[in-house]
Amino acid sequence: MELNKEYIIKTLEEEALWKDGEEDTFRYGNWEITLRKEEKIYKPFVFSIYGRKDNSNETWNRRYTSMEDAFLQVLNRFNENVNIKNKYKTLSEYNN
Repeated sequence: MELNKEYIIKTLEEEALWKDGEEDTFRYGNWEITLRKEEKIYKPFVFSIYGRKDNSNETWNRRYTSMEDAFLQVLNRFNENVNIKNKYKTLSEYNN
């Protein structure tokens, strides 16, 4: 599954149904990314993403307080540099 607006909307609608340890994998560009609902021991973090870049040893692994934050991190190309402005502040900006 490719990360797109439809996938994000569908996954967010089903968020309340996810059980601890449940995960789903999608593609974003040349990345294979797994979104996972974390166990309660990681609170306040509820979701994590683990990504592997094709034909590279590069990986990405972080925990997030919401599924929306996890999607935003991916859509903003994993930016963690406060000096670089993110393209999207909210998912509604992406979905419009």
